[in-house]
Amino acid sequence: MDMRRSLLISALAAGLAVCAMAGQVAHVIVTEEPPQPPVPYSFSYAAGRAPGHVDRVHSETSDGSGVVRGQYSYVDPRAKVRTVDYVADAHGFHAQLSDPVQDTPTVAAAKQRHHDLFARIAAEHAQIAAERARDNPEDQDHILVQPAF
Repeated sequence: MDMRRSLLISALAAGLAVCAMAGQVAHVIVTEEPPQPPVPYSFSYAAGRAPGHVDRVHSETSDGSGVVRGQYSYVDPRAKVRTVDYVADAHGFHAQLSDPVQDTPTVAAAKQRHHDLFARIAAEHAQIAAERARDNPEDQDHILVQPAF
């Protein structure tokens, strides 16, 4: 009986609390500040997995106009140093590898197969689009032009 009474009292208290809060109104004020212009900066660091052993370095600078230039190097699993120079600007992130990893014959074959399949699918879709354009000349504004490969 005490358990039932306790639950009933708890339920009534919760109901009263909800009713009491129903009359309150919350006001949310949203303010927006314009974004700050880019600020020039520069940093660099060297780090390693073991004390006194550097296995990666990174440096980066920004001129404050939104262009970021940097370089990082690391030791790959084959103990070869890999270096990447990069620029990030309004046109995207552009990385230049000093010693790109060479594709194995299996990877090269997979890439070629992907390219061949993509070209075949693109040709099929171009043919479908041409057929639809021929059958429905009034819908020409909905036809997308497929880029050449």
